[in-house]
Amino acid sequence: MVNPGRRVGAAAPGRANVTPEATAAPAGARGSAGRQSGAGSTRGGARPAKSPRKAPAQPAPDGAGRGSRPNIEHVVVLVQENHTMDHYFSGLAPYGVNVATGWPRTPNPPGHDQPHDRHAYYRWLQSGHATRSQVETTAVLPLYAYLALTGALLENHCSGFGTNSTPNHMLLVGGQSPTMRNPPRTAPPVWDMPSVPGLAEDAQVSWRCYTASGGYPVSFYTQLRASPNVVRTSQFITDAQGGSLPALSYVWRASPADEHPPADVTIGQDAIWAAVDAVVRGGLWDSTVFLLTWDDWGGWDEHVATPNVEHTADGIQCAYGPRVPLLMFGGAVPARIDSRWCSHVSVPKTAIQLLGLGRLGVPRVDDDPGLDDLVDTTATVPPPPSPGTTIVLPRPPAPPRAAQPLPTPPGPSVPTPNVLLRSGKTLPPPNDVPL
Repeated sequence: MVNPGRRVGAAAPGRANVTPEATAAPAGARGSAGRQSGAGSTRGGARPAKSPRKAPAQPAPDGAGRGSRPNIEHVVVLVQENHTMDHYFSGLAPYGVNVATGWPRTPNPPGHDQPHDRHAYYRWLQSGHATRSQVETTAVLPLYAYLALTGALLENHCSGFGTNSTPNHMLLVGGQSPTMRNPPRTAPPVWDMPSVPGLAEDAQVSWRCYTASGGYPVSFYTQLRASPNVVRTSQFITDAQGGSLPALSYVWRASPADEHPPADVTIGQDAIWAAVDAVVRGGLWDSTVFLLTWDDWGGWDEHVATPNVEHTADGIQCAYGPRVPLLMFGGAVPARIDSRWCSHVSVPKTAIQLLGLGRLGVPRVDDDPGLDDLVDTTATVPPPPSPGTTIVLPRPPAPPRAAQPLPTPPGPSVPTPNVLLRSGKTLPPPNDVPL
């Protein structure tokens, strides 16, 4: 019998105040619980002056401009690790973001990592409790707060599977995972699965995966693992500042810049800040859409129980996993707090939409509505301040804005499907962590 998971929760009572850092109008157009267009959303709050831009060093990448938003030439997917909405963004409650408040503060750096694998997730499903603490958002993560309030914040975005890192990284790359655990780093398995970078390759659209040592996680993909387009993370700054980013970029970082506990999370935030600033300096802000997310929940508690849309053979919820932040921003992404349910497969689908890559051949991705409606190419959104300068946040609404009710959950839950290979053959659904 299928375990339906925990009851979908409501917003936690009470909202902590956030001290405004600017005298400004209320911020953040509120998206509806459904999937409505973000076009025309208004933005509030003080605006920093635009950073100087220089002309791109090279023409637009091959294939750019043929997607659902023709002025978007670059999609950059930034993947950090192990934090939830409630853990990172409690300070945005006065703006109407659906987050718990009043939990104990997480020291930075956190004292230790905590269990967050499939077994830990199952315990969370059964008990409704995990490590319950929160980062002081505006003091520790001011850039992330700024990007959340001046771009699109997907407050009900979920990790793809209820487990730890590798399966969720693979869902971000290609919408599938043959495993529910982290494979060994020595002699890792390789699968010939479809992927968005591979789809770009087949469509002759430029791409690069900027990874730490070992090419993780694209080293699991037959088509990608030996590609010269898999390069070190540090090359992203060079490519971006030079105006020579490919149409599609995926960016991963090594510890401590990946924010995986017990890392100092400001190191990762500063690395993201430098990457975004490099795009601005390269003259590509207006034509770039960024999708910044975190791979899995990291064992941190969440007050929202996510919908059960897939279950493994033992009847336990597999998808969605717990909520993790997704920030979508760039020169054409107006401010919006969006309440729709979405998951990691929405990230590759959105890249496919914006770059016009066609179908991946993975139903989880191909059937996902995507998030390209949040891009408005008539908008002019200024870039964030340069690294090292003061972040000025919009003033919270007065009185604080109420959170939107949770949208109707998708469903019913279906068995996790077979894994599709590029040859047309299949592998069994992931079930290597029986519960």
